[in-house]
Amino acid sequence: MVLEIHGIPASTCTRRVAVVAKELGVPYKLVPVDFSVKEHKSEKYLSEKHPFGRVPVVYDDGHRILESRAIGRYLAAKHPEKDLAPPPSDLEAYARFEEAASLEYSDFDAPASSIVYEKLFKKMFGAGEPDEALVAKYTATLKTKLAGYERVLEGRKFLAGDKLTLADLYHLPYGYALEKVGVDWPALSGGPNVERWWKTITALPSWQAVKDGA
Repeated sequence: MVLEIHGIPASTCTRRVAVVAKELGVPYKLVPVDFSVKEHKSEKYLSEKHPFGRVPVVYDDGHRILESRAIGRYLAAKHPEKDLAPPPSDLEAYARFEEAASLEYSDFDAPASSIVYEKLFKKMFGAGEPDEALVAKYTATLKTKLAGYERVLEGRKFLAGDKLTLADLYHLPYGYALEKVGVDWPALSGGPNVERWWKTITALPSWQAVKDGA
């Protein structure tokens, strides 16, 4: 059975799953969710697919998996030969991976997604014009976080070490969205490491295949 990804092509979280699937060489079928009629908020969708009305939702071999990062971990666990997430038995590699994954979720995602919301999604959703004071606040927070990234990446090719992991891939959708709204965010790090890392992961064929639509 081909992996089914229920979502929308432009969704950052849908593309987060798509890039992982592409990197693993897992074929998938995108099943569109119609946001124009708020399908994702219908009783049927809430009861059968995602209880919070979000995308993506994945179906694979009879399993339903929710939330893009959890889906990524599931796919990596199903295809361990690709080594996108080290097994707990390799304690050192596992610890470095979990650290890196935590950085994306705890330190990068919140300011990055907030800037993208203000500069792109807010008007798209009919919620008004960007609040530039908030944009400045979130940008300052992101700059502080990226200074830490710069230190983490000193002497490392990727966030968890010398191998690409899910932690790197998870940054791609919102990092790309920041660039699309005119934010040269790697430059905020104040050094060469973040820019070098970002250039490396954005050049991946897996990302190039889905960057503008899953």
